[in-house]
Amino acid sequence: MMRGHNRPPFPPTLPGTNMRSWDVPTAIIYRPARSAMTSAPRPNYWILEFEPSRPLQVEPLMGYTSSNDPYRSIRLKFPDRESAVEFAERQDWRYFVREDVAHRHAPDRWRGEERHRLYKGADAPNAFRIPSRLDRGRTDHRRRRAVDQVDLSSQEQAEFDPVIEASLESFPASDPPAWTGVTIAGKK
Repeated sequence: MMRGHNRPPFPPTLPGTNMRSWDVPTAIIYRPARSAMTSAPRPNYWILEFEPSRPLQVEPLMGYTSSNDPYRSIRLKFPDRESAVEFAERQDWRYFVREDVAHRHAPDRWRGEERHRLYKGADAPNAFRIPSRLDRGRTDHRRRRAVDQVDLSSQEQAEFDPVIEASLESFPASDPPAWTGVTIAGKK
């Protein structure tokens, strides 16, 4: 976005002074991206910086990166885009606004197509039931088949099982203390 249709015929002011010069670089107005080091939301303020007019230089001994560009260190924060544009126009600077990208919500793969309804299994749209296939040597462990295979009318006596015979009334006496999970220790 550039509203430069009514630019004045005189040069813009140098940042921080009242002097005018044609050497002022173009200002870039943008909203900064979210920090990759945190899960915090994207900042709501806007930044005004100048385009670099001189290349970066690498210091040979320590490897520091520096520049002798006097405008590189200028970074102004504004609460909204309109105030940043207004400030740049008041200073008669050429400026360019990087438009704010609309936030796209990533599709939630755990949510159904309709947000107000939760689907369970075959209730979901376009769901179909996969019939189970019994191979040789494998058994079907579904509950309905297991219930159908048990004949409750027969009066067969099962083998004696001491665990089943232990009733709730005799629980503390039927199990050794090591099975209760309680450790008894005195204070010293």
